[in-house]
Amino acid sequence: MADKTAYNNLKGLLEGISADGRISSNEFQALKSWCQTHQQLAEEKKVFGLFHKKILKIVSDGKVTSEEIGEMKQILNKYEYYFNLSVDLKADLHFLQGICYGIMADGDINKYELHMLKQWLSDNAPIRTTKPFDEIYGIIESVLEDGKIDDEEYKKLQTYFKEFIKLE
Repeated sequence: MADKTAYNNLKGLLEGISADGRISSNEFQALKSWCQTHQQLAEEKKVFGLFHKKILKIVSDGKVTSEEIGEMKQILNKYEYYFNLSVDLKADLHFLQGICYGIMADGDINKYELHMLKQWLSDNAPIRTTKPFDEIYGIIESVLEDGKIDDEEYKKLQTYFKEFIKLE
């Protein structure tokens, strides 16, 4: 089960990192940290280890480009069968936690990232009405209402995302 959680977190992390079209050094560090955190799991679980090794190879050169983010997404797609045998709320929760972590990784939350997150929640309407998805959707909708993120809204988002990431 830990391998499925790690897989979905990485999948979300890549979405969050790529949402604004830029990859900062902090976002690179988040990917590197994900690889280090799951090294033991990669040694214990054969299939997870195979895909982890491919991700680690991309991250190990000290930088990540937009093309390499695309390559990592393709790797995840190839292994999806092993980690998402059934669509469930927990998988979506772990994916969403990864997105939030990816959005926050560069130290900034911008409207492009929030639009991407809102779109993902809209595209997954059945889960949007359940906790905590409904809460995050409501917060994002209210923040985007006026088209800008003021200091108070930014702090609210930052606090909520930090708490949300630690859910499990």
